[in-house]
Amino acid sequence: MTKYVHLLGKESRQKIIEILADERGVRELANELDITPAAVSKYLSGLTHPSDLVIERAIKIANEDEIRKIAKIVEEEFIEGLTSFVEWSVDKGVLDTRFYRRLNDITAKVGLVTLSQRDLNAS
Repeated sequence: MTKYVHLLGKESRQKIIEILADERGVRELANELDITPAAVSKYLSGLTHPSDLVIERAIKIANEDEIRKIAKIVEEEFIEGLTSFVEWSVDKGVLDTRFYRRLNDITAKVGLVTLSQRDLNAS
């Protein structure tokens, strides 16, 4: 299983199904995901939420345009969650510099601006 899928919230899962249903329709999407059309309809209405397995299948069948849209949903969810966690950890005084070093390493992998050692020590 792709670990990040497990971290997705209900709204993000619903949006992913909506993206795929827009292109395919309920019946075709249900067939491709190997679930019932009723399950897809329940996901779309928010009555139930797709499992990790269903979301993984959805990502696997997504075309390039859908993948871009899904990536934006995942990015937004993780940035909001990470921001909330950082604010909470600072507020509670449980700041762990190892976490921020790992975060720095991750951003460096994708070529983003990295935190300076001064910033880590100031925290």
